Amino acid sequence: MTHEELQGSGLDRFSSAVTQIVREAYGRGAAEVLEALPKPVRTYYVRCNTLKISPSELLKRLEGGGFKVSQHPAVPEALGIRIEGPFDIAATTQRIVVDKHTAESVLQGANVYAPGIIECGSLQRGDQVTVLSEMGDILGSGDAVLNANDILTFRKGLAVKLRQRRYRSPQIRELPEFTEGLLYPQSLAAMVTSRVLGPMEGEYIVDMNCAPGGKLTHISQLMQNTGKVFGLDRNGDKISRARQTISRLGCSNVTVSIHDSRYTPDDLPELRADRVLIDPPCSALGLRPKIYDFTSKDRARALADYQKQFLKAAAKIVKPGGVVVYSVCTFTLQECEEVVDFAEHECELHLVEQAPFLGSKDFRNGAASKISCQRFHPVVDEIGYFIGKFER
Repeated sequence: MTHEELQGSGLDRFSSAVTQIVREAYGRGAAEVLEALPKPVRTYYVRCNTLKISPSELLKRLEGGGFKVSQHPAVPEALGIRIEGPFDIAATTQRIVVDKHTAESVLQGANVYAPGIIECGSLQRGDQVTVLSEMGDILGSGDAVLNANDILTFRKGLAVKLRQRRYRSPQIRELPEFTEGLLYPQSLAAMVTSRVLGPMEGEYIVDMNCAPGGKLTHISQLMQNTGKVFGLDRNGDKISRARQTISRLGCSNVTVSIHDSRYTPDDLPELRADRVLIDPPCSALGLRPKIYDFTSKDRARALADYQKQFLKAAAKIVKPGGVVVYSVCTFTLQECEEVVDFAEHECELHLVEQAPFLGSKDFRNGAASKISCQRFHPVVDEIGYFIGKFER
């Protein structure tokens, strides 16, 4: 697929349900959103870990590595790295096809690893190979590190080292600054979420969906390693990755536990938090790039029902006068405004103003909309994201 074809193919990449969801949210702007979603963001954000380095020092180090970097004026720990492209990719004889997750990772700077390869023909080690998505997008080209037999038999390890990419993005996890724990790759909207939560030094904070640890460690950072941050997640593998992140970033006030936080009021009846963060599983429709998505309306509704369970639990464990923040990286009305209405009417939580407020107002109407939640637009803000802030 040529770059021009890729540019205009957004409408062909999504189920009718997703198209309808986008139209419900954005009306006449739906086509622009659908065309933007398959493309990577123009600015890739990393969070400076101020427990170890200042934003200005980290900015200088990244610039010294050849990156174009800017510091966000409202979120000083947010450093934006400019993404270059699109570039033309020279065709090669050998081609491989990668899955959705791998294709999206390649567009953000990653190499190709064996588990993500769907088709690799008779690939031999040392071959020059073009990498394609399942949709036929040319993502990049490079040198095969493994042959087809190794890829299909062992399903592990680096398979293709890319030399050319459609978009030139930083390989963040290969930087020494990542290994040293000086930064964490994180969207601006995700960083705003922790800022909106407003953790104070010495407080007790609960992160109900803490893995893989991005917001969890940001909260610790904002608290300057004081107080206590308690993270919960029912997925043991994700908790293991969160522990690695906590250690790498030097967050000493964080404890994590494998636990389904929907049941904390019954399982941990003594638990009382000053602030609670809910960042539950969602349809993730707002993330870019999105090579394709076939989410159904039923799935969006089911996720919304699931998300409401965390709000019910949070309302019971937060102290009177305490803060609850709800965030999702999507834009469906079911998972955003409708969940907020549930929190207000069923959980004895009431909306409060947010700061910083870098997005747009929510889509609610009437008296309740006097206090707005924060929406980020997939085109304007390069991510679809939603934040609601409550007090008990």
